[in-house]
Amino acid sequence: MSKKYTECSLHGKQEIGLLCTHLAHSLLDRIPVGFHEFDDADLGRPDAWCDKCEEAEKQIETDQDQEDWFVSCDYKILCATCWDEAKELNGN
Repeated sequence: MSKKYTECSLHGKQEIGLLCTHLAHSLLDRIPVGFHEFDDADLGRPDAWCDKCEEAEKQIETDQDQEDWFVSCDYKILCATCWDEAKELNGN
């Protein structure tokens, strides 16, 4: 599979990663929200989500629950460097 890239206003052309909306916003307000990741190896960085989304993920019982959870995470596409900063800020 070919790599996917984004043009970041801070870091230029980078591979991408997906962060839940809470992790993405933590880069703005600098308030840690926890960090969880799952590597399916199709992007520059694994999908990642916060403690709140992790708790919701533990409640998944059906395929519909899984789909609803993914939508509620409201994933944002960020460059790999921003993804790395979110991981550093929020721990692992």
